[in-house]
Amino acid sequence: MADSENQAPSPMTDTRKSDPKPRWGLRIGLGAAALVLLAIVYLVVRLFLPVWWATRIGNQMQGSITSGILLGLIYGFVFTFVPLLIVWQARYKKVSWPWKALIVLVAVLVAIPNLLTLSIYANSSSSAAKARTMIDTSATWFPSWSIGGAIAGLVLFVGIAAFWQLWHSRGKKMKAMKSDIKARGTAQATASNPELPKTPDRPAPISEAGQGDAQLPPMAPGESPGGSNASS
Repeated sequence: MADSENQAPSPMTDTRKSDPKPRWGLRIGLGAAALVLLAIVYLVVRLFLPVWWATRIGNQMQGSITSGILLGLIYGFVFTFVPLLIVWQARYKKVSWPWKALIVLVAVLVAIPNLLTLSIYANSSSSAAKARTMIDTSATWFPSWSIGGAIAGLVLFVGIAAFWQLWHSRGKKMKAMKSDIKARGTAQATASNPELPKTPDRPAPISEAGQGDAQLPPMAPGESPGGSNASS
């Protein structure tokens, strides 16, 4: 009786306990909820946001040509250049994938003003047509100069990225050259002074006579190098 109580559970029982069945109902429900949420977001972006954004732009411009040009440049440049700089931070290898996804999300959020302007002119819905009419009436020069500012921000970012890449590669080359020069100097110093101590990565120098110059045993007084006595 005691042996049956102290008997260890079988591996089959442990496997069944550790491998529960997947909850397909929960997964299907979460997937359906995500699709519904995406559909709602799409409808809001397509039907509501174009008119709302055109109203905001019109209130800021108030029909002024100068305001349309300046704000178009500012909006286009800032909300293109800054998101690109944010996305560029995800290039580091030490940044994990969850943080990279968060960086990309932040960049998209920062670029929302330009995305809203783009949605007005890349959308064929009735609300987008109404928004285009509102902008053409109250902020005529805003879209054109916004595109110009976006192009300027993109060009500046590409220039900075190219300059940084060249500078980074130049730094690597200079570091490699310094290491090579240091290694050559150490080798020359070793060759000119054989009495330098041996290092793990540098063997002791070999004399000109080769490996045959073994150390001779000490000779007795009066003994010649050939082994015979001087008296004979």
